[in-house]
Amino acid sequence: MAAKKNTTSKKTRNSIKSSSHRSDWAAWMNGADPEWLQTRQALGIAQVFDGYFPIWFIEAEPWRAVTGARFKFNRTTQLGLTVEQCAAYLRVHRSTVLRWENESVEVPYAAFEALRLLSLTAGQRLSHKHWDGWFINRQTGELVSPNIGRLAVKPEEINGLPLLYNRLSILLHHVEKLESQVDALETENVALRSNDRTRKIAAELEDMQGRIADLLAGVRTAEIIEFNRPAVELRRASS
Repeated sequence: MAAKKNTTSKKTRNSIKSSSHRSDWAAWMNGADPEWLQTRQALGIAQVFDGYFPIWFIEAEPWRAVTGARFKFNRTTQLGLTVEQCAAYLRVHRSTVLRWENESVEVPYAAFEALRLLSLTAGQRLSHKHWDGWFINRQTGELVSPNIGRLAVKPEEINGLPLLYNRLSILLHHVEKLESQVDALETENVALRSNDRTRKIAAELEDMQGRIADLLAGVRTAEIIEFNRPAVELRRASS
């Protein structure tokens, strides 16, 4: 019975002559040459995947040749790796990477795919210096920060950030209004204090004027007392 099932499966695979129209359309939309869809390579892929192209395979652009220029583009532009960093990741000597890129030797497809797939990973995008130490927890899916007590952020919490920022913006606007009102009240308070101080000074001046007036009045009505001449002058007068 098992042998018959295997035979039927093989016949089904062999009956597939080309990929589905949907796969062809998706490949074409991703840059595939329509002529490539009829090549032996494309037909072989369709046989292996039961008549369709997985999207991850389409993204690999199998219709494009793996060249040293493409490899170097992935290394420099997509990943921003130096030759030494690339060699360390692929566990080869730096001279090997240079030979691949100047096309002295053929680029291994596995090495090319390793860089291409690395450029698609979230982990690679978190490898910027600004994200130093951050990582995605494989079990919980949380984005973990090395700072602030090893903070772990869930996707739904990140999704809530726009709402929080919106509320924060509203609160900041409200605070600005309150601060402007406080400034106005402080200005008014200073003015009132200034007026009160002015009134006190005016009252003191008025009181001083009254006291000065009383003193002047006393001086005008005071009796003029004639003083006697000193004894020496009296002697001179008598002699």
